[in-house]
Amino acid sequence: MSILKDYAAYAEHSGSKLKPLTKTMFYCNVFFRLSSVLYKVRLVPVARIFWLLNRILFSIDIDPRARLRGGMVILHGAGVVIGRFVTAEGNFKIYQGATLGGNNGKKRTVNGQTFSQPYLQNNVTIGINAAVLGPVILENGSSVGANAVVTKDVPAGAVVVSNNVILAQKSAVEV
Repeated sequence: MSILKDYAAYAEHSGSKLKPLTKTMFYCNVFFRLSSVLYKVRLVPVARIFWLLNRILFSIDIDPRARLRGGMVILHGAGVVIGRFVTAEGNFKIYQGATLGGNNGKKRTVNGQTFSQPYLQNNVTIGINAAVLGPVILENGSSVGANAVVTKDVPAGAVVVSNNVILAQKSAVEV
């Protein structure tokens, strides 16, 4: 169950098994997971209530149709936006003001899977006010720095430090 993955991710981040219960952003995850389940069982009006509660209480907009399968950790989450076609297969951390989504109608097929918004693999970090837009893949262990805008794939373990510029060891490489 995804909420258990969220709990485990928060516990790992905080270093305590009980601390997630004291984190307000964990309850944002709970509202998102409830909204998502209610949407899947076609109780859309009730799902929208939990979505709206997230918007009002936490200033976070996570569409209930987003497929966030791993553990999600939201840190200082005000202003976070996650679109309806975003997919996350593993754990990820996202900081305040970050946006995942937007595609202007672009679609992409990789290994028989079609997607139109970001696809996150495992252990991805999205920094403060970063924007990851369109059908891009953030591979295992990649990070997006503060204020970066990503419109192209990010390889495993890479760090994006500005608009599609990847910091590769000690030099910057344009992708």
